[in-house]
Amino acid sequence: MKLGERKSQKKKFIVTALLLSAFVLTPSFSYSAETQTASAKTPMIKSLANKIKTKFNKKEKIKAQENKNADTQVATVKGQIELSIEDCVDYALKHDLNIKNYADTQKAQKSSVGIAKSNYFPSIYGGTGYNISRTKYSGDFSESMDSNYYGLNMGVNALIWDFGRTTARINMNKYNYEASGYDLSNVILNSIYNVKIKYTQVLAARANEDIYTRSVKINELNVQRTKAMYEVGLKSKIDLVDAEVTLTEARISLLQAQNDYQSALIYLNNAMYYVNAPDYSIKDTETFNFQKNYSVKNEINVAFDRKNYDPNGVDAEIKDGAILTSGIEKRDILKTYRFKPFELSMADAIAKAYENRPDLKSLELVKRASEESLKVIKRSYYPSLNASAGYSYQKRTEYASNAVGIYAGIDLPTINGMSIKYQIDQGKSYLDIALNNVDLMKKNIYFQVQYYYVNMKQLEKRIPLKRLRIAQALEKFELADGRYAVGIGDYIHLQNAQTDYNNAQLDFVKSVFEYNEARFNLEKTMGAR
Repeated sequence: MKLGERKSQKKKFIVTALLLSAFVLTPSFSYSAETQTASAKTPMIKSLANKIKTKFNKKEKIKAQENKNADTQVATVKGQIELSIEDCVDYALKHDLNIKNYADTQKAQKSSVGIAKSNYFPSIYGGTGYNISRTKYSGDFSESMDSNYYGLNMGVNALIWDFGRTTARINMNKYNYEASGYDLSNVILNSIYNVKIKYTQVLAARANEDIYTRSVKINELNVQRTKAMYEVGLKSKIDLVDAEVTLTEARISLLQAQNDYQSALIYLNNAMYYVNAPDYSIKDTETFNFQKNYSVKNEINVAFDRKNYDPNGVDAEIKDGAILTSGIEKRDILKTYRFKPFELSMADAIAKAYENRPDLKSLELVKRASEESLKVIKRSYYPSLNASAGYSYQKRTEYASNAVGIYAGIDLPTINGMSIKYQIDQGKSYLDIALNNVDLMKKNIYFQVQYYYVNMKQLEKRIPLKRLRIAQALEKFELADGRYAVGIGDYIHLQNAQTDYNNAQLDFVKSVFEYNEARFNLEKTMGAR
């Protein structure tokens, strides 16, 4: 073989090797006619593929290990503990001091009921002592008299009936006690949904971080590819610089995504009041179930015949017309996502809210307590039926005496007509306020349910379109990458396609989070746990 022929064949070998690694960015894609034509211009692919296979796979094994190490350091908190959304809610309910405060308030209100009931219980009194007194008279018959004696007395007083005044006071405190129970339920409800929303924020941040992580890997491989093509004159310097700039921007975005993820975890820990929380990971939910496996598999994608190989090895047969790609598994965030629409109608949701909302029930009980309070004031004019019994004993120097007394009668209250009149006016005003609060709450519930329901349903309709947008953006990216790899596309077109694909994924994750947030707010507005 002549020297010139050896150089020519060596050059063809280099170009062929570059073409074999050209599709390192693309997880899997469909060929256009131009791509097939370009592939047809490389007749030595089949014969040379096996020669570069061993060397190429060795590099990819090293790269796969690096990717695995990088994944260990990225984002997801890889703890031995895995918490579900129910686990996080349970922890929050046990450690939220606001809940404990409202529980103590309920206990205090229960004591008020007992205090009101105590008016019907008898009061016992008693005492004992020694009395010393000396009385001195003046005038013509001045003399002095001593009156010294030991005394003992005891007795009991009881309210028999006060014409409903005490009964109304007992009922007023009962309603306040029941209202405090619904206030406690409302605080628990707020804590539950605060945790749920923060939990979903972590899921969204985790999905975003995964998208940015893969974007960095894609751009790293693109820099390697562009650099190799630049060295043999297939790409210009500006393409290499653009690829490096894009990689730097991707790394910056990944750092921000990692920070957002860590911040989301802090917010979740705060919602749970989980101080010094250990490393843990969280499970997907029914309405937020993206892939969560962050391991990187080695995969060989074959044009027209895609094959997935053992993740523990990278050796594989390269078929005719094959284009080798390795190092990044195609991770479609839609692959495992399942979407279950909300089933209740708006009218049913409003009815459920009226039935279940603890804050509405609390206000209704406050209204009834205000009614009983007004009864107490109006019955201030009524007398009370009382009874008492007593025993007394005295021991003097000369003699001793004892006595037993029993009393039952109607006692008239001390009445200040002007004071009672204004107390009644005040009580009526408080009752009007309570009625207005109930009416206002019902109207707010009506519009809150409508707002969150319409917002949630709109997001339900948007999510399928977002899914379609991802599929379209991925196809565009794959085609742009294929054109760029064989030298018939420019870098700007490739970069725009990749950016569109990343943005489509991020936008989809955002829509899913917003849907979950709207659904949680709707369920909270309905009073559902």
